[in-house]
Amino acid sequence: MGWTPERPSLAFPRRSVGTIVECFPLVLTKKEGLQMIIDFSSHIILREAEEKLSSRKDFLLIKKNFETETSDPEKRIAQMKKYGIDMQVLTQSTPVLEGLDAADAADICRISNDAIGAICRSYPERFIPFAVVTLQDVGAAVKELERAVGEWDCRGVTIGTNSENLGLDNPRFYPFYEAVERHDIPLFLHPMIWHSYELVEEDPAVMRLFGWPFDTTQAILRLVLSGTMERFERLTIVTHHLGGGMFPFYSNRFNVKFSNLKKNLKKPVEQSFSRIYGDTAVDGTAAALPCGHAFFGTERMLFGTDYPFSPEQGELYLRENLRIVKEMNLPQEEKDKILGGNAKRLLKL
Repeated sequence: MGWTPERPSLAFPRRSVGTIVECFPLVLTKKEGLQMIIDFSSHIILREAEEKLSSRKDFLLIKKNFETETSDPEKRIAQMKKYGIDMQVLTQSTPVLEGLDAADAADICRISNDAIGAICRSYPERFIPFAVVTLQDVGAAVKELERAVGEWDCRGVTIGTNSENLGLDNPRFYPFYEAVERHDIPLFLHPMIWHSYELVEEDPAVMRLFGWPFDTTQAILRLVLSGTMERFERLTIVTHHLGGGMFPFYSNRFNVKFSNLKKNLKKPVEQSFSRIYGDTAVDGTAAALPCGHAFFGTERMLFGTDYPFSPEQGELYLRENLRIVKEMNLPQEEKDKILGGNAKRLLKL
């Protein structure tokens, strides 16, 4: 293991939202010469939320991709220990919200945030809480973000890459971005289905396989080229699956074409991209990492696994995504940053 938990003497910085709340404490002590490993992109579907979703046919398809017992923190910790993973960021996967009306989706978010917060408060040396919100009702999303940060000290917030076929550059979402900036936390984008695609009705599973990476890519393009990232200069974004995979692969194509697309931008697009990170949740595809590194660089890559959505009760992604990062042709110091150093900085641990 890369660290040893001690009895804490310091707390997370207090956050005040209306009233001062007590934050759960966390102190991490590394063993000499070892770097902490933080899984920035792990998901959890709590039993409390699962009970409300169990009647949905599409949820049954999602459920096939994970084992229920991975919502048990002790079993998660046992798997983490097996592979030397010190901490996990816990996020509710946003696709479970698809097809729900605004009220039901907000209810799932509230239930998930409370359950995740409670787990992280019980295991502060192992888990870091991220809130989840739905942007169907922006005012409600802002209130839930305020509540989750205030009550549970959430260190980031997760949203989908679109909301009911509206791109994330839509001005109606500006109040939410203002709230994220105000709390100075990263915004994690999880891919969603864009329901105007015919393939959604023909084969939703195929749409998730190929459509999700595209939706992540178009979400980032919209945020950058619309000037949204320029407008919100302190907004930091983490993209799932190395930016959807298309940015690293087509980086030169984007650079060439940007000159025809960025006419309304006041600053170089590089300034916006400097606040966009990519996680390494690429299903163990080793060839993707050098390409991703060429685009994001060491400082903006975050180790992530997409756990538990893989065979072997999630262990396949833990093992393979960790292996390919450790085998990258980089100095150990740089690999240490990707494995945990960058996450510590971004999450203010």
